[in-house]
Amino acid sequence: MSVVTTFAVLFVSLIVLAKSADLVVKNLIRTANAIRLSTFVVSFLVLGLATSTPEFFVGINSALDKTPQLSLGNTIGATIVLLTLITGLMAITSGKVVVDSVFAKKDLIIMNFIILLPVALLFDSKLSRLDAVIMFIAYGFYMLRVYNERHRLSHPISLNHKPGFLRSLLFLILGFVGLAIASNYAVHSARSLAEFLKIPVLMVGVLVFSIGTNFPELILTITAIRKKQKMIVLGNVMGSATTNTLVIALVALIQPFEILDIRLFTVSVFFLATSVVTFSYFVKSKNQITRPEGFALLSLYSFFLIAEIISKLI
Repeated sequence: MSVVTTFAVLFVSLIVLAKSADLVVKNLIRTANAIRLSTFVVSFLVLGLATSTPEFFVGINSALDKTPQLSLGNTIGATIVLLTLITGLMAITSGKVVVDSVFAKKDLIIMNFIILLPVALLFDSKLSRLDAVIMFIAYGFYMLRVYNERHRLSHPISLNHKPGFLRSLLFLILGFVGLAIASNYAVHSARSLAEFLKIPVLMVGVLVFSIGTNFPELILTITAIRKKQKMIVLGNVMGSATTNTLVIALVALIQPFEILDIRLFTVSVFFLATSVVTFSYFVKSKNQITRPEGFALLSLYSFFLIAEIISKLI
């Protein structure tokens, strides 16, 4: 594939991503209203899975190719991008982001546990199928808890909403399909361009994969802020961050693996833990993330990039 064709594929993929994100945002709001659930919770449960499609693709492919470490590095980097870069940009652009107070107080600690669970299970330098089952159970329990806690606050679907609900659900699924296909093409074309321009493989891994597999979240952030639906973005960020544990669980189930040199992940793990603690502190302090806190998160991501590059070059 020529560089012109690659540029064209990337450009078209980004357009499809933007249109798909617009479709998802509109119909997510309508679906949330129809089933009487808060937009935040629907975005957490549904969008968290939907926009993690690129991570699932990378994970499955890396497991089948017997290079599961690639997926592990990708998901750790992707979670850092979600909690720092995307959240920081959202707070800076919109001034502040208010968090669902009930969710934040009851579930934030469990969310942090789910995100950091793969790191804890890696203390023996390996991820087995038993570890995968533990992660699956923990993730399933958490998703069920979030749904049950908020479902009790809602009302059954009204018959008057049923036709609109089915139509919104159809367009929501179409939006998900667009996100899945376009994000996959966008990531691959971006990687091809990086290789053509002779950007080091390190930069491809740190920038293209960790940011590239978060294209749906980035596009949804821009779209939701433009439509003044910031709660969707934060729910998606938190849902996607926990879904990355599900991705790692799937990889370990398909291809259990051992890390021969755990020091390769020291910087990433340190910044993952720091990102989780910083993000949680900002959320718990005032149930919102302000513009100054957004700058702090963005700075944390910059430090991560610098530290990652220096550690790989030494």
